[in-house]
Amino acid sequence: MRPGFTFIFLLLLFNCCQNHESVQETVIGKANRPAPDMQLAKMEKTGTAGKRFFSHPEKTKSKVKSSQRKNHIIKSLDQADSTLRHKAYTSLLIERLSSIRSQGIIPDMNEPITRRNLFSQTDNKPFESMIELSREMFLQINFDNDILDYTDRFYTNGIKIDLIAPGLQMNPISRLMTPYWRSGINYYGLSLVQNMFTPSTTKTGGILFGDRPYSAYLFLGCFKITNDRLRKLRQTSELDLGIIGPGSYGEWVQRSFHNSVPSNNEPLGWEYQVKNDLVLNYSLGFEKGILSAKNYDMQLTAKGNLGTLYTNISGGFLFRTGWMNPYFSNLGISKKRQTVQSGLKKFQCYFFVKGSGQLVGYDATLQGGFFNKSSVYTIPSKDVSRFVFKGSAGITISNNGFGLDIEQFFLSPEYHQGLWHKWVHIALRFAL
Repeated sequence: MRPGFTFIFLLLLFNCCQNHESVQETVIGKANRPAPDMQLAKMEKTGTAGKRFFSHPEKTKSKVKSSQRKNHIIKSLDQADSTLRHKAYTSLLIERLSSIRSQGIIPDMNEPITRRNLFSQTDNKPFESMIELSREMFLQINFDNDILDYTDRFYTNGIKIDLIAPGLQMNPISRLMTPYWRSGINYYGLSLVQNMFTPSTTKTGGILFGDRPYSAYLFLGCFKITNDRLRKLRQTSELDLGIIGPGSYGEWVQRSFHNSVPSNNEPLGWEYQVKNDLVLNYSLGFEKGILSAKNYDMQLTAKGNLGTLYTNISGGFLFRTGWMNPYFSNLGISKKRQTVQSGLKKFQCYFFVKGSGQLVGYDATLQGGFFNKSSVYTIPSKDVSRFVFKGSAGITISNNGFGLDIEQFFLSPEYHQGLWHKWVHIALRFAL
């Protein structure tokens, strides 16, 4: 009996010691127990994670539910914050649009600077840089000819029709125009151009070697004019697409004109004109006011052309004097009601002088098409004048939405054996 009793006593004593250690770990060990994440990492490292997990399933489920509740609360707070930000942004956008509408402004959404300022989520100074779309409409008819200078050679005839209207902003090609990054007002337009060139005489048939070749082109242009009144700056960009060669109908126009005037001889040699080729050109121009007074002003000009018709750069000036409105107040004319609202002069009459120097890279009317090299006769590249001077002087008269320009042009030789040339430019402008 004594050995059995001793064994039972020792077993009970061992069990009590185990219970004592468990209680001590529960009461005292909580203060020194590592964070759950650190503890889990330690368990994974010692290989006891699986044992502890399966040994306490209720505690594990509780931790999972607590984590899910925490993630749900964070997600709800993020959604609420996003909703508040969206409401604040919508309120700011409505405020900006209301301000624009109250001022009668149409923002030009083609311009990156307008979109950036209008849709910005930051409450900056409203519309510090925004480009407005002009509501004005214009029609301009341009006619160039050397008949008034008693010549019939070189640049002999040109016709250009320009239409400016706010609806042309929707033209997809308008998005290819050069952006402007300050405040201003935009005018969008289309132009139809046909120009014709002949040798120094049209009365002799055959090829006149060393003379200008017959050539003509026809294209449709899409352009944008940005007028910055504050900075006295005007930016013009244009993309032209058309044809040079017989497909431009230059020969037909000149023959029809000469045949309609009894004293004119029929032009000979058009069968040797520059062959058909693509016209694809992009131009960018700037005008910057440097002098401004009541009865005179002066602008510096710069322009560049790149494409299959012309590749060149030029710089020059424009000087005006007389009874006139500030150059950057508008595009020269406007309707009577708009003129009165702007406080501008209804009647204008002034004299102007222009001058520019041009560096020539490529001229298809002299050198032939950019892609089609099958033209019978062209001017060799080495004989093309790489610097050309162009000057003009004229008078402008306008009144209540109608304008008239008469301008005399002078042009230095375009090739080595060429001559000085001159022609008259007449333009009629109508505010629609």
